[in-house]
Amino acid sequence: MPIKNLAKGKNITVLSIDGGGVRGIIPVTLLAFLESKFQEMDGPSARIADYFDVVAGTSTGGLITTMLTAPDPKKHTRPIYAAKDINDFYFEHCPQIFPQNRSIVLVVFFFFWFMTRNIQKGD
Repeated sequence: MPIKNLAKGKNITVLSIDGGGVRGIIPVTLLAFLESKFQEMDGPSARIADYFDVVAGTSTGGLITTMLTAPDPKKHTRPIYAAKDINDFYFEHCPQIFPQNRSIVLVVFFFFWFMTRNIQKGD
């Protein structure tokens, strides 16, 4: 939701991403879907960072924020990761980053793996 900057009369858009350990896959999945819609409207190079003035997060949300906004060393003005890439990162590295009861991690992992595949296919 835009916040009115009273000093300059300009709207500022803020994306805040909550923490939650392995549950970070939830906002990542939603952001990947949102980014795909932005790409349908504005082309394949559109990224979440293009649509927000400020992106912030706590805990795992901070990790997501960093990945969404970190500049590509080859293209300094573009983010290195697309939101869909962060999904893959979470699936691959989640057990090492957020060690928990293995059965809980597997249930969450496979649930969101299934959900992301269906969202991406449009089912």
